[in-house]
Amino acid sequence: TAYEIASCLVGSEMCIRDSIGSALMAGAYLAIGSMISACTKNQVIAFVITTATCFVLTLAGSPVILDFFSAWASADIVQAVGNFGFLPHFQSIQRGVIDFRDVIFFGSIIIIALIANAVIIDWRKAT
Repeated sequence: TAYEIASCLVGSEMCIRDSIGSALMAGAYLAIGSMISACTKNQVIAFVITTATCFVLTLAGSPVILDFFSAWASADIVQAVGNFGFLPHFQSIQRGVIDFRDVIFFGSIIIIALIANAVIIDWRKAT
């Protein structure tokens, strides 16, 4: 609504937490995309693989995916798949709860993907 847009422009708490959540998730997407791009020589293939990977990671915690895995996987695997989903971590930030575990989740994805990106680039330069 117009009120939400206007309050976001003046720096309301809702806008700040939404911006933090969006920045963390976007940083994770960009880091994953950089890592996948370093693995391929073709940018179109890197884009398609990155889009598919980010889509899967976004939906990993959704009830549809968890129901699919619960039909044949153990409870530990279903819980692991649910923990890797981006959406539950983002939604908790969006609800106003900036939990340190969510920040660590996105931060670790970013750090791991960027380190892997650097290692892949160094390895490709060496060969």
